Amino acid sequence: MFTVLVAHNAHAQEKDDDEQRLSGIAYSLSLPETIVLSDGMTFEEYLLKQVLAHAKPLKERIAKLNYSVTCQLEKDIDLTKFPHRRTISFAARLAGYGPIVSALREHKHFGITMAEDVHFNKGKITTSNLRMVEMKQQLTEKQIASFMKHDGMLSMNVYDNFYKKVREKVKELQKLRRKKKDTGMRYVGSYTSGGRTIYRVTLDNMKVNIADGCWQITFLSYQEGQNNMQYEFKEVRPGLFLPGNGHAKFFLDRVKWPKGYISMKLKYAYK
Repeated sequence: MFTVLVAHNAHAQEKDDDEQRLSGIAYSLSLPETIVLSDGMTFEEYLLKQVLAHAKPLKERIAKLNYSVTCQLEKDIDLTKFPHRRTISFAARLAGYGPIVSALREHKHFGITMAEDVHFNKGKITTSNLRMVEMKQQLTEKQIASFMKHDGMLSMNVYDNFYKKVREKVKELQKLRRKKKDTGMRYVGSYTSGGRTIYRVTLDNMKVNIADGCWQITFLSYQEGQNNMQYEFKEVRPGLFLPGNGHAKFFLDRVKWPKGYISMKLKYAYK
């Protein structure tokens, strides 16, 4: 890859009738920067290649990390009218989620906020200080204990998961490209933030923002019908962008299913 910056200087002359002399008038015309890539590679492919080439597991980027995660779960859907609810409730009880399902079924409008401290050490994750921050409705002690027990989303290593998701999406679209099909892979522009140039790329139903130089993901969103998910990343160390906040919203829009949605908001605070 190489960059060509072309600037053309031209000179124009005009005749002065009074003094019969030539006066040189100089001006410059600056053309935009042009990036030339080999083998027919597009700019968006180049950007994603850089991301994947520089991608490393979190444990290789930082040895220790302490942070807290806050998760807000909300629901606005009547699960008493859910098809096959008895079968689902039975399966949930067998899997240990019975009290959670009962809480969601008892309250059409449901909302809780939980928080937990996370300790990342050489790739291993441990948690502490799990707490219920807020409840929009009254729950039984058994229901609260069940929500607290199933806290996997709070301690999940979403950093590695998102890079894996992008890698899988790129491979999927590259297969379409080899078949001469439209991939939906597009470079849609850039902006400056924190002294860095941030490139914006779409990958079919996924959108990714990429920081120039360190080639880290700064934003990722995913859309499937009405359902959507997005995460923003912040630079917590020089050249290291970690999840800052995330939001997912899922709608139930199948025939004979109750209308409504379930949403989840996550916020990360680093120490």
